[in-house]
Amino acid sequence: MRGLFGSLLVIAIVLAGFQTQVSAESLTAPDLEAPKDKAKNQVATTVLKWKEVAGAKGYRVMVSLSSEGLNALAPKAACTECLVDQTVTAPTYQIPMKKLTKNAPYFWTVRALNDTDEGPSAVIRSYTLASTFFQDMD
Repeated sequence: MRGLFGSLLVIAIVLAGFQTQVSAESLTAPDLEAPKDKAKNQVATTVLKWKEVAGAKGYRVMVSLSSEGLNALAPKAACTECLVDQTVTAPTYQIPMKKLTKNAPYFWTVRALNDTDEGPSAVIRSYTLASTFFQDMD
């Protein structure tokens, strides 16, 4: 009886371990919420938002002047073209002050992360900053 109980206990522990492990294949691409694609007149400190991804322990946020660079970026590869390449734990990211300039289109995407892997990129969106800001008046 002890052998059967021990075997069942080992099986339960192994199954519990499988339930808590999430691989990159099971991480889905985040669903971007804001700003909407091709949004105009955004502020310099725009807040990027997306829906949480099941199993994600964090997110990699990337902003670039080129969608091609984001499209070609392999998982975990350095984004040399990115103006922002930041890892965060919440499904939001506020662009730091003076990181971007006015009147230029910016492209952004997000990838979900777990302890070891990076999931696929969200569909790339673009937005443009407003042409004038009160914060430019130093």
